[in-house]
Order: sequence, then structure tokens, then C-alpha cells
Amino acid sequence: MGRQSGFGKFVKRSLVALLPVAAFVALYVAVDPFKVVHPYDGVSIAPGETLERMPNKRYVAVEGLKYYNPTRHYDSFIFGSSISSNFTAAAWSRHLPDSASIYHFTAGAETLSGIRDELRYLIDHGYPVRHALMIMEEEIFRRPERYGEMPFVPHYDVSPAITRLHFHQLHFNAFRDPFVFLYKLWPTERLARKLIEDGKMSAIPSGRDELINEDSSRGLDSVILKDPDTYYGDRQWLADMRPLPNPRPLSIDEKAAAILREIASMIDSQHIDCVVIVPPQFRSPALSPIDHAVLCEIMGRDRVHDFSGDSVIMNDLHSFYDGVHILTWRCSQLIDRCYE
Repeated sequence: MGRQSGFGKFVKRSLVALLPVAAFVALYVAVDPFKVVHPYDGVSIAPGETLERMPNKRYVAVEGLKYYNPTRHYDSFIFGSSISSNFTAAAWSRHLPDSASIYHFTAGAETLSGIRDELRYLIDHGYPVRHALMIMEEEIFRRPERYGEMPFVPHYDVSPAITRLHFHQLHFNAFRDPFVFLYKLWPTERLARKLIEDGKMSAIPSGRDELINEDSSRGLDSVILKDPDTYYGDRQWLADMRPLPNPRPLSIDEKAAAILREIASMIDSQHIDCVVIVPPQFRSPALSPIDHAVLCEIMGRDRVHDFSGDSVIMNDLHSFYDGVHILTWRCSQLIDRCYE
């Protein structure tokens, strides 16, 4: 009896010790701070909010696609990092058939393997990919996968390298961050600034379109055009940026070339009308001639439109929001030039 009594006490004490953990897990599930636990409801980010905990845009893109496709019947897709956000569906649609239905696969710090996996996911799940617009800035060819970081880990249905358990472990661990947890319970501007600086919260652009999964900064264009001195005056660091040394080192190594070949193979086998844009970067050298040649050889010279050496845009402060992201109206110009 004594042994049973002792064991019973051990079990009770263990259960009591686990209660705080169980309560925290229950809170995480109930709050769903990153919107990855409860079924997607068509609203990834609450309307009207200007700041939000950094959403996992890869997850939002896939779940939004599943949610809306039964009525939208998507057949045209934009791929790329946050830079692609301002290459809008509205600008691209002017060059597609009226029947085209566009969806935007955009993700912060997108990788070349991410584009490959997303395209493979669409094909494997029966989506009719008729048109594709791929924004490939120079960095995307050498950007490493960030499978261990909550905002950047791919959807477990898309990437073969990610399990559902690993995906949710990362999000749960992010919620354990005391600043994230405190902000959920008591949101303040000071906490918001702290989380933005740490990359755990992002500013949500105005005019987000859930139906096409598009976060465009086009609302800022009118602000900049109306009063550029004030906008850029608050960003003196941008005006003080110095040109990077030229020429740029090679970016497309054997691994990147292999991934590009996989992408090109899918495009060819599915007869996809594809356009690849290499956008310019502020005061940065163009894609190296060797990288340009390799990209054209693999993807097809007629598909590749390399604007990385566009001296007008790359040297124009007023063409960029922040030195990386190009103004929406400039992106529209680049799309138009592809179809001239």
C-alpha cells in the first residue's frame, strides 16, 4: 500500500507540475497568435490593423489558395519574395487574357527552392498553371533556406523538408517569447517597435487583397509623389547609401542552377507562359554577365527580362521605398516593358 500511495503522490505532483504547461498550450491553441492552428477563414490579417505579429506568409499563401480556389479558379501565379508584392496582379492582368485568374505567391525572404516547391505543389494538386510571373532579384539565387525560423518556414504541405510537427514547434516556441506573449495581452507602441526591430512583427501595407494574397505598398506611392522631401528626409540613411562595388560576384552556383533546371522543366512540361523579371536594386551593380547568361540558357532567353542594370531606376532614389522594394508604378512599367 505504501508503494502505491507513494506512486500516486508522484503522479499527482507530476500532473500539478504539468498544469502550467498544459494551460500555456491551451492558451496558444485558443489565441492562435500566428493563425496557423485554426482552419483558415479567409482573413489572415484583421482588417484595419497596421501592425501585426509577423505572419507566416508561406502558410497564408497556401491556405488562402485552398480556401478561395473553388470559386476563383486560379490559373495565373506570381512568385517571389516581398519585392514581388509591388509587381501587382492589376498591372500583370493587362497583358493576360480576360479570363485569367491571378494569385500571388509572395513570401518574405523567398528562396529559389521555395518557388520550385510552390510550382510543384500547384502542378501536383491539379491547379492549371497557364501563366507565371517570377520575380528573381539577384539575392534569391544565393539566399539560404531558413527552415528554423518561424516567419520563414515553408508550409508542410509544400516543402518535403518540413514536417507538420516541426512547423508547429517553431510557432509555439515563438509564442513563448516574453515580448510576443506580452504584446498579445497588453499591446503598446513601445512593444510594437521592439518586435519590429527584432523581426517578430511587421507593418501591414494598406490595401491588402485577401482574394489574391497581395500585400502591395501602392498606398505609399501617392504619399511619396506628393511630398518626396518629407518621405525621404525621414530616411536619410537611404539617401546616404553608396553604390556597391562593381562587378557583382557570381550568384548562380551549381545548386541554384540545378533548381532553375527543375523549374524550367516544369514550365516546359506544362506549357506555361512564363516571364522572369530580374529587378534593379538601388545603387547596386547589375547581375553578372555570367549569371545572366546562365539564367537565360536555363530558363530561356525569351522568358528572361533582366532589368538589374537599368541605370535610370537603380540610381533614382525616388524609385524605391527603402532601397530594396521598388515603387508600384515603377514595377508596372517593368511588366509593360516585358510585353512590348
